[in-house]
Amino acid sequence: MPAAPAAHPPTAAAPAAPAPAPAPAPPAIETPMARARARMAASAVEADLSDPNPEQTVRQKKAAAEPPKPTETPPKPADEPPPAKDDLDLEGDEPKPEPQKKEEPPPPEKPLLDEKGKPIDKTKVSPWKLLDQFKGRLTAAEKENVELREKLAKVPDLSRLEGIDKRNKELEEEIRYQNYAKSQDFAEKYAKPYEEAWAKAVADLGELEVLAEDGSPARKATANDLISLARMPLGEARKLANQMFGDSASDVMMHRQRIRDLHDAQEKALAEARKTGSERQVKAAETSKAITAEVTSLWQKFNEEDAGKYEFLKPKEGDEDWNSKLEKAKALVDTAFSQNATDPSLSPEQRAKAVRAHAAVRNRAIAYSALKLENTRLKAQIKERDDKLKQFEDSAPTGGQAGGGNGKPAQAATPMERARQRLHAASVPSPQYY
Repeated sequence: MPAAPAAHPPTAAAPAAPAPAPAPAPPAIETPMARARARMAASAVEADLSDPNPEQTVRQKKAAAEPPKPTETPPKPADEPPPAKDDLDLEGDEPKPEPQKKEEPPPPEKPLLDEKGKPIDKTKVSPWKLLDQFKGRLTAAEKENVELREKLAKVPDLSRLEGIDKRNKELEEEIRYQNYAKSQDFAEKYAKPYEEAWAKAVADLGELEVLAEDGSPARKATANDLISLARMPLGEARKLANQMFGDSASDVMMHRQRIRDLHDAQEKALAEARKTGSERQVKAAETSKAITAEVTSLWQKFNEEDAGKYEFLKPKEGDEDWNSKLEKAKALVDTAFSQNATDPSLSPEQRAKAVRAHAAVRNRAIAYSALKLENTRLKAQIKERDDKLKQFEDSAPTGGQAGGGNGKPAQAATPMERARQRLHAASVPSPQYY
């Protein structure tokens, strides 16, 4: 058998590229003045001169920050399959980060004024006088702050007022069709003008007197006289008014006509409201019936689609435990959705049972996403272990047969081993004697 060929000598490594020249170091501080300026820059402070007490705002001056380096996002592997879409998993998208608010520049510093209202040059004024001015500003600002806090505490919550106003409008609209006479719209358009007309008529009648048969004043006129005239037909009312009030009959008849017109307007508005309310109830019943039919159709459609799409909703032939659990779960959910826990006809025991069923359905729905994730992880672990187990099976003793007992030669790990296998396959046995 010929000897194995010698291994090739390793090739020489390519010469390394010359290292880049180091960046020149910053020039050293040579003079005492330069060193003093460096110490001043390191210990520099800044303060807010617009504050009433700037001494309390002194802080270390910030050095210029280096620009952040862009983060490199790792490339996504091309062979990774996209995640399967699950219609039963209704979890929302991840919340988007809120945009950072831009820092507003500080307000401009207010100039200091002297007693005559002229601006003061800070470089020419005594520090103690400036301190007195800042203390005065601080006292005035604290007083204004207290007053603003007191006013703010008295302001009602606008969101609560908006909710109350919206609810009032909804109730007012409902009252309009249920009992229009009690609505605010009826009170403003019809009830208030009617009451004002009555008050005006009674006030004018108080200045008139009812005449006797001989034409002499008999008594003061009252509201009952106007009520009697309002209930009579026009002809009889006019004749009686001439007998009772004489020359003032036209004034009384004018009030009578005004009150009757307002009363007729009220009756007409109430009749229209009753008619509109009846039509609205019929329309609401038809709308509710149509919505119920639509919901029922969609309920059946989605259930049938999901039952045909997901394996965990399908019965398994020959698996009685699986099928029994599936039927019990369906019965539980259907019973829970068919019960109304707020039904007043339910007994306390029935209501508790309905709420218990609703809670069970809720908790099962919550656990779906977590159990789905756990199931996916377990499947991945089982697949990984099966792959390792297959490798161990392939590496079992061959019993003199190449390839782990499966009739196939084992694949060499290195090029040298593969070359030796080819040479061994091509070799011929030498004779016993030369």
